Amino acid sequence: MDPEPDAGWTTRTASVSHHGPMTTVPLLAGNAIGVRQRRKFFEMRNQYDLVDETGATVGVVEQVGQSPLTFLARLFSDLDLWLPVTLDVKDASGATVLRLHKAWFRLQVDATDPATASRIGSVRKRLRLGKANFDVTSPDGNLVGTLRAQNWRARDFALVGAGDRELGRVTKQWRGLLTELATDADSYAVTFPPDADDTVRRLMLAAALSVDLTMKQKDYNLEI
Repeated sequence: MDPEPDAGWTTRTASVSHHGPMTTVPLLAGNAIGVRQRRKFFEMRNQYDLVDETGATVGVVEQVGQSPLTFLARLFSDLDLWLPVTLDVKDASGATVLRLHKAWFRLQVDATDPATASRIGSVRKRLRLGKANFDVTSPDGNLVGTLRAQNWRARDFALVGAGDRELGRVTKQWRGLLTELATDADSYAVTFPPDADDTVRRLMLAAALSVDLTMKQKDYNLEI
């Protein structure tokens, strides 16, 4: 079983700039949120439930706009990692509060605020040897922090900003033997410091979903 997040870790936030007005996301207002991929024996569309610290469902993540070509490629090939994906993050009312998009053959996920059509930032997997790293950047391309794998199995990540300040964590949660063996379902705990601003919280959620989209499809665990 994978280790639980260390309750004693401390974090500090960095100032993050963005373009245009930003809406707030109440479902990210706590200290943590769980990203729970739905159990499926045949996963043709990415779907996740978002749960708060009490285990209550506070939102969902749904894949939208999947083309027939993409569907067929996913059904009959092992190209999951390289297919385009658009995810809508919705709160309990059904309102879309965050949109993520990964283009064909890219290991980068771009985040936008659908209410204002403004960019929030991007999460890009580095092509490198060793433990997995992701660059988390602002809309103007400035580095917000690096999401660093804490182990070779790429199950625990820390988002580290300037001066080695820890801005948050993404931790892979074990879902049980049957799910691990029979499906591609994964769960992640995303934790924030209490004073994290809304942009950092959104980018942390985007980072957790980016790990799943760029490394965990069909159990890919690439250390390119």
